[in-house]
Amino acid sequence: MILAGKLVRTIEKNSDIIADRWVQEVTSSRYTRSYWREDSEDLHNRAEGVCRRIGYFLDRRFPKEKLASFYRRMGKARKEQGYPVEEVIMALFLLKRQIWLFILQEGMLSSHLELYQALELNNRVVLYFDRAAYYVTLAYSEEEEKEREAIKP
Repeated sequence: MILAGKLVRTIEKNSDIIADRWVQEVTSSRYTRSYWREDSEDLHNRAEGVCRRIGYFLDRRFPKEKLASFYRRMGKARKEQGYPVEEVIMALFLLKRQIWLFILQEGMLSSHLELYQALELNNRVVLYFDRAAYYVTLAYSEEEEKEREAIKP
């Protein structure tokens, strides 16, 4: 997994560039219109924070409970801020996309072994973002249930 570690370090080292590209995409995509009104610097800081700590998040020893807690808080915050859940999920997918586009553009994957190791890392990244989407959606559902309960006579 030497290459995987190298790829993770590349993502972390270039988190600023990846975040810039994500901000450009998320603030222009028709699927994330709610993000158009946000401060670009705030959006950049959110994405850069994820990219800067991607190795920590992808570590097999990283407790799933911490990931759940982080993304449930995010889901609750985005719900309170008025973001539609589908746009939050799409924003996560766009960040995942920008991470992989960056890796592919770096030209670091030339041999079969490197491609295999990159696929293994890709599987871990996909799982990470799938879990993030699940916990964000779960938080939205919980908040909507609280709202329904508050309205009941």
